[in-house]
Amino acid sequence: MKRLHKLWTRIWPMGTRLQLTCWYTCILALIIVCAGTVVYKYLESSLESSFDTTLSLQAHLISSEISFTDHQLMISDRTGDIPSLAATRADPRSIPADVTNGLLVRVLDMQGHVVRESPGFRFYPLPTSILVPLSQKTINRQTLTIKSSGLEIRVYSQVLTSQGKPYAIIQVGESLAQMHSVLRNTAFVLLLLTPILLALSAVGSYWLAARAFAPIHQLTTTARDIHSRDLHQRVPLPRAHDEVYFLATTVNAMIARLEDAFTRQRRFVADASHELRTPIAAIVSKTDVALLQTLGTQDYIDIIQQINTESLRLGDLIKDLLTLARADEGRLHLIYEPVRLDLLVEAVLATATELAEARQITFQMEHVMPVEVSGDEARLMQVIINLVDNALTYTPPHGHVTLSVRYEGTQGLVIVQDTGKGIAPEHLPHIFERFYRVDSARSRDMSTGRGSGLGLAIVDWIVQAHGGRVTVESHLDQGSTFTLSLPLQPAS
Repeated sequence: MKRLHKLWTRIWPMGTRLQLTCWYTCILALIIVCAGTVVYKYLESSLESSFDTTLSLQAHLISSEISFTDHQLMISDRTGDIPSLAATRADPRSIPADVTNGLLVRVLDMQGHVVRESPGFRFYPLPTSILVPLSQKTINRQTLTIKSSGLEIRVYSQVLTSQGKPYAIIQVGESLAQMHSVLRNTAFVLLLLTPILLALSAVGSYWLAARAFAPIHQLTTTARDIHSRDLHQRVPLPRAHDEVYFLATTVNAMIARLEDAFTRQRRFVADASHELRTPIAAIVSKTDVALLQTLGTQDYIDIIQQINTESLRLGDLIKDLLTLARADEGRLHLIYEPVRLDLLVEAVLATATELAEARQITFQMEHVMPVEVSGDEARLMQVIINLVDNALTYTPPHGHVTLSVRYEGTQGLVIVQDTGKGIAPEHLPHIFERFYRVDSARSRDMSTGRGSGLGLAIVDWIVQAHGGRVTVESHLDQGSTFTLSLPLQPAS
């Protein structure tokens, strides 16, 4: 087994085309060997059967010329069916021609004594054991092969009877040299054709495999030349809608996803760099003013407050980036437990009302129903806070923000509706992307300078992790409605 394993490991690095060629050739060799063996055995059996049938017919014809009259065996060769019969065995000649070319005939009495025989039969002494079953009437006919002096003959023996009593035994034989010659020629042809067919098969298989793999080679070459800077390229599609076509379409789809991922990654890095640079630049600018100029106490207090604001914004951005990074790596684990959405909304009410009053926005709750879901309470609280903060941020003074909780079917709903300026339809599919902004008015809270552009991305990830979804409906100058949908807690 170890040797076979080593041999396989040596063969395995071969190219796929060569591997397929080897497999095809080996399978064809096995088929040829099996088919050749079957053909040879079938031909051998057919020739033997033909020999036996011929000998049986000849014996029947010859037996019609032998009779038993007055206790004497009479042989008449009127039709010439008994070739080369001789009355004496004292013949010093060498092997006669009828041994290999003619029909051999022998007539014996029931005691096994030869009455008449062809000269060629003299070179094939008949074993006594063969005559015993016939003379003792155990069987009345028999076919066997006799070997002598390097030659083989097929012998058919039959007991002749008169009025139910046996009186003689007739044997008809013929040399198997011609049959063996046919079998040898057949075997020679099979052995000669086998390597030729295998060689042609190997060449044809390699050529067909090369043609079949040509599109894959072209696909591989094109895919290898595609780098992260030119992901807009695509592999060519073959005309035939075969496996290679589906492979090419799959590769193109994968490249498209990679291009989209790289584009989002580059945009994410650029936006993150910009968002990090802005508060850092503001902090450096304020500290430079404080260090290079002599200011009053109130001015220093204002600068410190501005630095604190930018630091808080920078901390929020880093926190959001860390949250998304952990989520992407699967290291942000959720603790599932029964959570009342209506109680979470009531917990947000006080803070949201205070923020709304500071911005001259009317905040109210309506249609709050007891809804229980299974989820991470802290993360669901973060979702509601982000949605409410987003509504308050983009609603102008004297606007309205409404928060409601209810359930529909098997889903619990949290709906946050505002009367802001709304979002254009072309921006709606992208608002849950990281750092995506519709315009400068929606870039951050203008009064506090806070807002990282990651809040809705975090909301979308948390909701999907809970098996829910968040949707938005918006109309320009009419406001937006965010709907959070989560599966209800199954009844225990």
